[in-house]
Amino acid sequence: MTRGSDEVPVRPRSRAVVLGVAASTAIVLGTSLWAYAGTRGGPEPADYVTDTSEEGTVDQTTELRNGPGDDTDAGSGADTDPALRGTGVELPEGWAEADERTALHDDEEVTVRRYQVDGERVLGESHLSVVLGEDDRIVGVTLLDAGAADDPDDLPTHDQAREAAYNWLARQDPDYLEGLTEQWVDRHDEVVVDAEGRERVIPGVKVKTRHDDGRYAWVIVGAGARIVTFERDVTWDSSAQRRSTQMWLHDRWIAAVEGTGEHPPAPAAVADPG
Repeated sequence: MTRGSDEVPVRPRSRAVVLGVAASTAIVLGTSLWAYAGTRGGPEPADYVTDTSEEGTVDQTTELRNGPGDDTDAGSGADTDPALRGTGVELPEGWAEADERTALHDDEEVTVRRYQVDGERVLGESHLSVVLGEDDRIVGVTLLDAGAADDPDDLPTHDQAREAAYNWLARQDPDYLEGLTEQWVDRHDEVVVDAEGRERVIPGVKVKTRHDDGRYAWVIVGAGARIVTFERDVTWDSSAQRRSTQMWLHDRWIAAVEGTGEHPPAPAAVADPG
């Protein structure tokens, strides 16, 4: 495990695979322009919240994984980051902390923790990353697991994704949810590389919102209503047509910051840790 290390283990891969990852990432980044520009107003998030009570509530990821009637509390086990207990985001078996660092999220000091197989830090491969604010709120979390790449046909509908996203947000921070306005809902995929160097697509449906404070937030919902990614308090530079906020959940951006990869194009943020 490394803490704040700039040295990233790189496993040998063919040039074709590396180029494939770059191309796939470019596609994801290109379509992500919609994360900020061209809003289309939607329903009120609160309209999709069915139950915010902690007692007697079965997390949707648990119900879909174990079936109705299983009262297992997703995310309550010991095998996860303590900050994620109760979120339904669990650490896969065999993963351990690979990195922890203090960084900036705009002007806020945040803690970034990363988990990978056997605690080995390898950018571009499967990882669970979490960003915690100064008040310990979850600023961002992503779980990209090549071993759990799902069939796109199993993705939720837009309304199902809304329900999963807004109920999840209501359980984590109901006051924050009250300040959100939906912008749009659409397909959004992420790409990771497995241990053999093969690209794996993690399909999802992105529910993008804007907060009353002018910043953006979104939840990417995967197959079985699984929470793939959550980001909040993200700012946008209209003049540059790109994200302003640092991208600590995104490996290509991190590689550029550390000098081990090319700078991603707009709409990704400039590769500057702040």
